[in-house]
Amino acid sequence: MLWRAIRNMEVMVHSSSFLLPKLHQPAKIPANNYNLVVLNQHLPRFMPRLWAQAKLRICADGGANRIFDEMSQMTSDQDNESNRNRYIPEIIEGDMDSIRPEVKIFYSHQGTKISDKSHNQETTDLHKCISSIRDRTPNHEKSDLCVLVTGALGGRFDHEAANINVLYVFSDMRIVLLSDDCLIRLLPKTHQHEIYIESSLEGPHCGLFPIGAPSKSTTTTGLKWNLSDAKMKFGRMISTSNIVDSEKVTVQSDADLLWTISLRNLT
Repeated sequence: MLWRAIRNMEVMVHSSSFLLPKLHQPAKIPANNYNLVVLNQHLPRFMPRLWAQAKLRICADGGANRIFDEMSQMTSDQDNESNRNRYIPEIIEGDMDSIRPEVKIFYSHQGTKISDKSHNQETTDLHKCISSIRDRTPNHEKSDLCVLVTGALGGRFDHEAANINVLYVFSDMRIVLLSDDCLIRLLPKTHQHEIYIESSLEGPHCGLFPIGAPSKSTTTTGLKWNLSDAKMKFGRMISTSNIVDSEKVTVQSDADLLWTISLRNLT
């Protein structure tokens, strides 16, 4: 009975094709509309590409400082004023304890919505941004929605842990945490998973970690060291320093898992 239930699970397809130029999006992978959330950490080198292809761009509080200060360093146009007028977020959301006053004023004058949530100190700025995205997305679009989060990795570990916790809190949404070096996404136990590997951009190193509860049974294909009905939990075995060995990785588990894969030196 358990085998039959697992077999009948819906398949969730994952891809990092958003890292590719728009003209090189693979036809075999369903296109996902994505929203972009910018946190207050160093912008990844591929930020201009993500910005150009995003449906909605939200800066989480001090993430606006990063766009204001760093985007001009990532383009051939060295005119800071021209760049700042080109890269305007639709929304700045958070408790407003990090954004500089001149940055807030600049974007406000450019038409950016300032969503001051300083009254809410129970959640992080990323949590506030994801809640806002979920609330403003029509129900018929939610299944195709993906949220990319830059600046989510690196810096203080407690901030990283809080960002990973957001993946688990919003486990019904496709959220990808990004840095220059790697990406992390949640693989909910409610689905089987097919992960299409963009080998020119990501890998070969990858890992799988249970979150929320131990895994009593995890099985994979497409890895150098595949798992077969594996039991995983912190304090015992987790899958680290594995290697992608195929253009498609499959994962089936009785627990929510974090999938992480290294990124190459993208520009």
